[in-house]
Amino acid sequence: MAKEPDQTRWVGIRPTDPAENIPVTESSPLTSIEVEPTPGSADFPVTESAPLTSIKVSPLLAGTTFKTETQKRTPAVCDLQAPESFVRRSDLQMNVGAPNYDQDVYTVAAGKVFKIELLSAYCFQATPTLINFVLVSGVTEYSFYYTSYGGAFEKHLWSIPIIFNENEKVRVKWTTTLAATNVFAAIFGHVFDKY
Repeated sequence: MAKEPDQTRWVGIRPTDPAENIPVTESSPLTSIEVEPTPGSADFPVTESAPLTSIKVSPLLAGTTFKTETQKRTPAVCDLQAPESFVRRSDLQMNVGAPNYDQDVYTVAAGKVFKIELLSAYCFQATPTLINFVLVSGVTEYSFYYTSYGGAFEKHLWSIPIIFNENEKVRVKWTTTLAATNVFAAIFGHVFDKY
């Protein structure tokens, strides 16, 4: 069976020989297989004076299938070439006075995987001193963009794809914001069904 050439489409490890059922449709079923052994080889030692040249097999009954099986070391999580839907979301929030403000822009639904393609954010005022883009998994935050914030409407952009698992959040963290600070974020990405 041919190897599957493109492994980059999978999240997780996809088997290189996917299992499939092959229906038997021959009008004259296979009854023998010709073989040409290499005498004395380690893989197929032949010591008979008359080497084996055929193997007798019984044909399958009509309507049955010849089944192959692939053992997966680690199952694939999703197929990145089969998006289920798109996410286009903009989010405007007002800080109520905390010195540091977390803006949760999107939460991945159960049974889904989200591939973020673009995240942008800015503040209407110049009060924040830092901006941080993070992936939130449970109570753990993984920062993937962190820089100082300089002035009102200063746009910050991330455009490298990142995979978010189910129930994970896209968060923008604003440092030293004041009361009545307006923050805006927009995201675009693809949602995939999880296996």
